[in-house]
Amino acid sequence: MYELPDEDLEFLNVNFKDKWKPVKEGSKRGLIIHSYELPQGYVPNEVDLMLLIPADYPIGQLDMFYFSPGVSREGGIAIGGLSIETHFQREWQRWSRHYSWRPGEDTIITHVSYVRNELQSELSKGT
Repeated sequence: MYELPDEDLEFLNVNFKDKWKPVKEGSKRGLIIHSYELPQGYVPNEVDLMLLIPADYPIGQLDMFYFSPGVSREGGIAIGGLSIETHFQREWQRWSRHYSWRPGEDTIITHVSYVRNELQSELSKGT
């Protein structure tokens, strides 16, 4: 398949034991975390989280994140920056969110933290 840095493997095994798997389709690489729990305020409360992993990771930037099934806010409050894409023979809801990647510092660990922070931040918008 492809290899991840040891610190990422340790993080995934400790925090998502038996729930994560690398995926590959042609030259496209990804990581799926199954049964990822969303903060209260989203429907559904559990989804699959997917990250696209560039070939030059960990130097290359992780960008955006994807959910399947798609996520909505309770009460029908709109979420901006969403679109639908197909990856790994599956439909994903893309959250178009970006930040400045710090090669040598940022990892899957910091990106998953970023996902959680973005989910929390979204809940404070448009209430």
